[in-house]
Amino acid sequence: MSSLQSIGTMDIQQQEKRRIREVAQDFSTLTLTPENFHAFYIKFINLRFPMQVAHLLELRYLINHTVDRYKTPPMTPDYRQFRESLQGAIDSFIDNQRYSERMLKILSMLRDLHYTHSINSRNAESRLRGALVANRVERGRSVRYGLLFILAGVVCGIFGLAMKTSGWMVELLAAGAGYIAWRYFHKLPGLDRGLEQMTHELNDILRRRVQSLNWRILIHKLALVLGYKRIPGVEVFHIESEHDHPGQRVYH
Repeated sequence: MSSLQSIGTMDIQQQEKRRIREVAQDFSTLTLTPENFHAFYIKFINLRFPMQVAHLLELRYLINHTVDRYKTPPMTPDYRQFRESLQGAIDSFIDNQRYSERMLKILSMLRDLHYTHSINSRNAESRLRGALVANRVERGRSVRYGLLFILAGVVCGIFGLAMKTSGWMVELLAAGAGYIAWRYFHKLPGLDRGLEQMTHELNDILRRRVQSLNWRILIHKLALVLGYKRIPGVEVFHIESEHDHPGQRVYH
């Protein structure tokens, strides 16, 4: 009985590992845009081989479809320097001139996506930091004004008690000051919730920001995924054969 339970537990663990591996290889829900750049880059840079054929074909289509619509930038000094800085690394890994040019275009596209992603991320950060400052200022103002009107209400109450005949005007002022103080303090929970939410959004923006690109890993993995390079011993994809035993895989 114990052996059967152990086997069942191992099967469950293997299925879970397989599911996690498949999710890590599945790019079908992603698009190559500045908004999704972080998700694509982190997933791609951590990609493990071999991949399932379906996932590999989806990834190839995503990259090729996006780069086909990408307009190569003009040969500015900056772009020329970018090409020259990566040309050596590409040539040391890819010996086909057509593939080399295609790789440069893909890397240029990724650089532009990363640049737009960084600009959008920093703009969002700046907007949130400004909103956080405004929130803290508004909270401090609400606390100060709330305390001020509480004090005004107390003064009115003391003044009314000190008078031999308490007039309705003093009572009205005390009630009005108390109501206004309540309004200011009533705003504090909402401001605190907004502060917490904006802090969470800011942390998420900072967490999702791609600070820099690892060009070497990008070149190597792009070349393998797109079929520009084959390395002995590295299996890029596998096919599960229906005629083989369960779990047996044919690698390519």
